[in-house]
Formats: sequence, C-alpha cells, structure tokens
Amino acid sequence: MITIDTCAGSDCAALAALWNAKRLDSASCWTQAQPIDETYVAQLMLAGYTFALATVDGVPSGFGFWRGGGDPVRLAALAADDGEVYYRLMDAFCDWALSVPATSAVSEMGAEATTESGWVDALGVIELSPIGFEPLGADEAQDQRVPKLLRATCDLQVLKNAVATALE
Repeated sequence: MITIDTCAGSDCAALAALWNAKRLDSASCWTQAQPIDETYVAQLMLAGYTFALATVDGVPSGFGFWRGGGDPVRLAALAADDGEVYYRLMDAFCDWALSVPATSAVSEMGAEATTESGWVDALGVIELSPIGFEPLGADEAQDQRVPKLLRATCDLQVLKNAVATALE
C-alpha cells in the first residue's frame, strides 16, 4: 500500500537518504543532484518548502517538494523508483496546490531523456518550453541551439485528471 504523508523535521534524515540514493540511478535526472544531508532538508523546510514522503508498506520509496506563494505554484522536484509512486506524489502536489488555491504549476527540468521525463511525457498535458541551452560553438548558428533546461507548465486540474487516468 502506498501512503503519502506531509513531512516534519523528524523526516529530514529519511528524505536526505532517499535524495542521495536516487543520485545513484543512472537513468534518473537525480544523477545530476549534489549530495545533501538532513540539515539541508531542514533548511528547505524553513524556507517554506513542503515535503511529502511516499512509503510502500511502510518503507520510504519516494518524495516530492514544492512551494506556494502565488499562482503558478512551484513544483521543485519529485523522486521515485516507480511510476505509480511518482504519480501518487504528483497527485499529492496537485491536491496541495489546488487547496492553496492555485490554478497552475511550474517546474524546471533537464532536457535529457530520463525515467522522470518519460513519466512526465506520458501524461501528455505538461507544456515544455526550452529556457536554457548548450553553448554554441563559434561556427554554429542560433537555430542549432540544443536545449539543456526546460520549463514545465500545466493547469493543475488538467494535470490532476491526467494523473488520475495514469493511475487507473
């Protein structure tokens, strides 16, 4: 059984451990993340980020964190080894964001193909726009720019509906 709970300070060590473990997954976008400790997670919480911890039969298996303060709200990150856990975390984010209340969400993600980008693409409702590019060589034209960073935007209710469909 998958459970998603809002985190408290007592969860900082478990969140840091999950973050650092996810960095070892070469198919994940998390391979680019810096290692952290529980103090860093606590600092993010103090800065206003909400963390959610996913457990499967009581075992930590994923997390997400996000922040409000306007519309759109910001989804900072989701991490999970399993698509169902990932989507359940995304659903928890949608529930939180709709209660703020907000109507849309924004996030940033790398342009490379990863497990997480596959899950995002499978939903079919998230608009991706390039916002950062690999540097151009001296002989390369602007139309040859290769995206490195994408901005993801979506209507929250549309996203929640797509997640529900993915979980059916």
